[in-house]
Parts: sequence; C-alpha cells; structure tokens
Amino acid sequence: MSTTLTDRPAAITRDAIRDLYDDYYATLDEVRLHDWPEFFTQDCLYRVIPRENFEAGYTLSTMQAESRGMLKDRVTGLTRTQMYAPRYYRRFPTAPRIVGEENGGVRTRHNLLLVQTLIDKPSEIVLSAVCHDLIVADEGRLRFAERVVVFDSEMLPNSLVYPV
Repeated sequence: MSTTLTDRPAAITRDAIRDLYDDYYATLDEVRLHDWPEFFTQDCLYRVIPRENFEAGYTLSTMQAESRGMLKDRVTGLTRTQMYAPRYYRRFPTAPRIVGEENGGVRTRHNLLLVQTLIDKPSEIVLSAVCHDLIVADEGRLRFAERVVVFDSEMLPNSLVYPV
C-alpha cells in the first residue's frame, strides 16, 4: 500500500519518523533505560509477542505494558534487580515503511535483528522480528502510541532482559 504524506500533520514526516527510530534505538543500545519510556504516549501499548500468537489473534505476550507508567516500572525492576550476567545488545533495524494512517498518526513496519554479546562469549542473534508501530505527535514530539514487536521464533531466550 502506498501512502502519501499530504494528509499527515506537519510534524509527522518521513525524516521525523526516521529520527524517532534512530533516537529510540540509540537510547536502547546505550542502555539509557530511564529515557526509554519517554518515547511512548501516556496511554500506550508495548507488546513483545511470538509470531504464532500474533497471527492467530491471541494477545498472550512475552512482555506487555499498557502505559508509560508500566514501562517506567519495568525500567525500575531492571535497574534495581540485575540478577543476570552483564551483556550488550545491538539492534539492527531496517528502514521503517509507512503502511497506513490512523487517528492522526502513522502506522509503520520494519524488521529488527537483535544481537547479544556476553563479555566472555561470541555475539549471538537473540531476536528476529517485525515491528508494527503507531506513531503520533504528542506533547510537541513524536511518540509511540503502540509498539508491537512480533518475533519469529516460538521461543525467546530468557536472556532477553532489556526492551526491544
């Protein structure tokens, strides 16, 4: 489906969308977790879900939050109870594709590869996914009203502790 930019609010341009994604993934790769919830609207949906459940219309997810407050709680849990080996994540997204418009926002889709490196082991792919997002202008900036990360495998490593 081809989407034009003519009916879209001025703040939601292809360049602004790309800047949002660049900032989002840099924030996560640099482990600035306390900044991560600010990429979302107050009432949002963040879901990491297996492809099988997504395609069947099930909402059972590996991770889910329904507000910025819930995302902040997740960050607090991650930063105060680190009971896992130190690791680095690098996210490799494809360019986002605009697939539609909804309620004054823009629906996008892109692929994502997530690579994990433990300090004493070689890097490994831990996630191959497609991201379905709804981006809106909110409080003078672009934010995710919805971010659904659909991972291809039925199994997700227990080591996936940080947001994607």
